[in-house]
Amino acid sequence: MKLFASKLDRALAACAKTLPARLARDYGASAFYTEGQITRALTALKTPPQAAAFAYAMYLPEDLYLKLAPERQALAGQESARLAFAAHFPVSPTAPGHFYQSEADLAQISSLLPNP
Repeated sequence: MKLFASKLDRALAACAKTLPARLARDYGASAFYTEGQITRALTALKTPPQAAAFAYAMYLPEDLYLKLAPERQALAGQESARLAFAAHFPVSPTAPGHFYQSEADLAQISSLLPNP
């Protein structure tokens, strides 16, 4: 854990901790969601815009992500944004507040993380 996390790191960590459970609760477990579903969940969670861009990258399929307005896209590109978002998921299925959406989501997250 970083001693002095950036504002973005803190926002991503909070979003990665709460957004998956919110999406699954409201819309069912899925690897991807619609822009409207993500927007409603982010608004309900009061997610800062800079973290929201990473959430869109994580939960939209590539074709829909590329159609987003530029201000909703992460500057680093979708793959890099997905990696950054996934890096903030709680590290253990037993960690407080942890929630894996589905086996499909686990596979998606695992495919984004570098192999040790």
